[in-house]
Amino acid sequence: MRLGIVTDCTHYHTSSGTIATENHILLRQFQQLATHFDQTIIVCPFGEMKATTVTSSYTNTTIQFKRLPLVGGNKLADKLTLLATIPKWLKAFKHLHANTDVVYQRFPNNLNIPGFIYFWLLRKKVFATYTGTWKAYRGEPISFRLQRWILQRAFRGPVWVYDNEPQVKSTIKIGFSPSYSQAEWQEEEVQVQQRINKIETTGMPVFRFITVGTLINYKNQLAILVACKQLKQSHFPFILTIVGDGPMKREIETYITANNLWPEITMVGKKDHVALRDLYRNHDFIVQAPLKEGFGKVPIEGCFHGLIPIINNISMAASITSNGAHGFLFDACKSNDLVNTLSALPSKIEQLPTMIYKGRAYAKGHTLEAWASDYYNTVSSFYSDQA
Repeated sequence: MRLGIVTDCTHYHTSSGTIATENHILLRQFQQLATHFDQTIIVCPFGEMKATTVTSSYTNTTIQFKRLPLVGGNKLADKLTLLATIPKWLKAFKHLHANTDVVYQRFPNNLNIPGFIYFWLLRKKVFATYTGTWKAYRGEPISFRLQRWILQRAFRGPVWVYDNEPQVKSTIKIGFSPSYSQAEWQEEEVQVQQRINKIETTGMPVFRFITVGTLINYKNQLAILVACKQLKQSHFPFILTIVGDGPMKREIETYITANNLWPEITMVGKKDHVALRDLYRNHDFIVQAPLKEGFGKVPIEGCFHGLIPIINNISMAASITSNGAHGFLFDACKSNDLVNTLSALPSKIEQLPTMIYKGRAYAKGHTLEAWASDYYNTVSSFYSDQA
């Protein structure tokens, strides 16, 4: 079969002639999925790469690209540019229809609203992922509500969503978003065992936390910093590494400076998956406090490397920690709940090795290979049954 993919993820032409993206994990997912198909065509916007852009390049030679202009913004001129781009979108959809057997649409994004209509009218074989928060939430964009309605009511193919509860419609399936391969899981065996041996022999003199994600309001890194301030005041031994970049960078730096937290906190900016793996190996806990979330990849990435997740109990957090069997849950909306969770860690030292083993076992079932095989087998079976 030949696969088409429609995504709004920005891609770039590098100076070395490769095609790359800043979304390192999405690239790995696309490349793994492409191994099940003879040819893959990705329709996506292309932007101009800056010197500071951290990217990963495609290596799968069966993947081709259909370039679209990068559009978006809230100004009137931006909206007019968007309208002028629609004919180019339709031309790209036509190309996919003619040159692929099935199309993978990643929602929510504005590109896939006309994409849905186009492929629906032509009765194209399609499947989809909804990568955002599946349940409605306060402040949710109207376009997101529309796209969830489309997937629930009108979409013809299988749809994977990030949710804890069984879905009424049989074509809607609970999914996950993988980061690592089976081989990478195996590669961590030695360092994870060394980590466990160290905990069992020397305990944890310093608690090493890491948080990963775009520095943006709903990721809620400030809540982690507030907890860190209280930990320092109580002489709790810790370090925190913040990975990521974004619009709240300056505000976060200001808070760290104002509260004299630089001795304990390090900001390292955005990292590709190789550099991030090295950072994971040098920390003990992955702390995430998002106020909304689709599928939190980061806690599972931590589990791969033997870290223990400490995450806000929303969306799929309970599932990701197996209801607390290999992680800690807190309520970011409750004052001091995070700091209380962190402060209690010294009393949990004896539990940590078992939690690490359980987290690793959970992560082993959430590899790139497992994800791609599930998608391919489900889609193949679905359209075979309809033949």
